[in-house]
Amino acid sequence: MHIIAILIAIVTVIGVWQWRVQRARQIADELGEVAATAANLPRRLAFKRKSGKRGLSLIEEPREAAAVMLYQMAKEGGDVTAAAKEVMRELMVDEFEITDEDADALTHHAGWLLREGPVADAVMARMTQTILASPAIGPKEIVDLDGMLVAVSEADGPPTHDQLQLLQTYRNRAGVRT
Repeated sequence: MHIIAILIAIVTVIGVWQWRVQRARQIADELGEVAATAANLPRRLAFKRKSGKRGLSLIEEPREAAAVMLYQMAKEGGDVTAAAKEVMRELMVDEFEITDEDADALTHHAGWLLREGPVADAVMARMTQTILASPAIGPKEIVDLDGMLVAVSEADGPPTHDQLQLLQTYRNRAGVRT
């Protein structure tokens, strides 16, 4: 009889320890899931922040911002002509050091972003802010962009009054003095 009681006690102890080990494994798995979720949190928050935005507010790269500014300058002169697109493409290839295909794609993307007709001054102000916030952009690049904007405004002849106002908006925000 004592042997049966000892065997029952041993089986009970083994059962309790097995239950504790299983519970510890479950807790470890849950902690692993929490750690994975915490590690993924910055990416998820960035996605949520960006998913609430659209169009121009998503632009963070200075070349893309400059392309939008160039397209907006051409658009202020009326319809964006083939001559204006050619001037933009040549300027982007030379200044941004990109291929013709990339310049065409950047021009097309800028046109797509501006398709809804946002207010030109607001576009110029937002894109100027993006460019000035970039650590890769210095005074030389800011002045170079001013020259690019002037070249686009003159692509189809003398700049219009609206183009000159847009250029002045850029100069005021960027601190360019002529």
